Amino acid sequence: MKAKRKHLTIEDRMIIQACIHDGKSITQIGTRLGVNKSTISREIHKFTVVKTCSYPDCERRNKLNGLCNACPYKTCSKDKYYYNFNEAEARSKNLRQSSRSKPKISPEKIKIINEIVSEGVHLGQSLHHIYISNKVLSMLCHERTIRKLCYRGNLSIRPHELRRYVTYKHSDIKSLEELKIRAIRVLIGRMYKDFTNYVKHHKRENIVQYDSVIGKISDEQAILTITFPKYNFQFGILIKKSSPVDVRTKVIRLFNKLGNEMVKKILPINLADNGVEFSYFNQIETDQNGEKICRTYFTNPYRSTDKSECERNHEFIRYMIPKGKSLDFLTQEQVDEMFSNINSYVRKSKGDKTPYDLVKNKFGKEFLDVINIHRIPNKKVRLQQII
Repeated sequence: MKAKRKHLTIEDRMIIQACIHDGKSITQIGTRLGVNKSTISREIHKFTVVKTCSYPDCERRNKLNGLCNACPYKTCSKDKYYYNFNEAEARSKNLRQSSRSKPKISPEKIKIINEIVSEGVHLGQSLHHIYISNKVLSMLCHERTIRKLCYRGNLSIRPHELRRYVTYKHSDIKSLEELKIRAIRVLIGRMYKDFTNYVKHHKRENIVQYDSVIGKISDEQAILTITFPKYNFQFGILIKKSSPVDVRTKVIRLFNKLGNEMVKKILPINLADNGVEFSYFNQIETDQNGEKICRTYFTNPYRSTDKSECERNHEFIRYMIPKGKSLDFLTQEQVDEMFSNINSYVRKSKGDKTPYDLVKNKFGKEFLDVINIHRIPNKKVRLQQII
């Protein structure tokens, strides 16, 4: 049975752009994504951004999938053809939304629906009550259709006038911030799909999630959090805010303290998001001699749920450092003490054990000593504001 054709996702488009930068052919890109090469060809043709000039077109472009992404001579004065995954996703989404924005019900029927619904809403009735009380509505359309007409502005009443508006799901059109990925080629083999496939065949290896916690927008410091989801264990390192170089330096410094064997055992699978601070995250995979000591992967764009355990553990940080408080006055010693208290907090989901004890039993006290996390007696654990 032929599989149903699906729309390309933003992750697929990121891979397409990465492969284009890597000099892959359309056939190779199609094989990488598991789709026909014609799908890739249509995608590139439909969403290529063209910057026209008064000079003739370039013949060199034909050897690069008809694009200039991977061309080493980008400063030439000829026409430019680029594929950008953000632009392609935005235009594709706009096409899908515009094609669905027009109601399929005739204007005459919408006028009848509007008269009945408006009268009921102004009397304080719910949409369901109006629908059940008027048999004409059930003959014209479904209750959900009336709600959609209201949300899209096809009726005279506004969505917030409905009784149960907050209860029902409704999406607002929001512009997504463009992903700040400097070297998109690093995503090949490191996407979230690659992560799930690898974990499926290596279930016993420890997964580590990375994220950053910020205070004020004007701060120069942030906290890099490193989480072991299986044990609810988390520790942190002070970093320069939005600095990929500092993140790479601090993580490599940690790896050097632990040694290759301990890194391979404790931090074999590393997952981070697509934030600018993780632009060089893939460079922690090898040591100074070029030996591969771990694997790195990136979450899907705008999907904090891909590392939900890490996000959930940040709640304990906010007990001690509320949002809006500056982190510039924090020291690494204070951060270590904060996480020592957090990891000594009993977790019901872990059989009333602490993350510290679970990690100690699994990886030994030597690891905990290296990262400066110590056990706080249960009765002395403090989760109060420190700044």
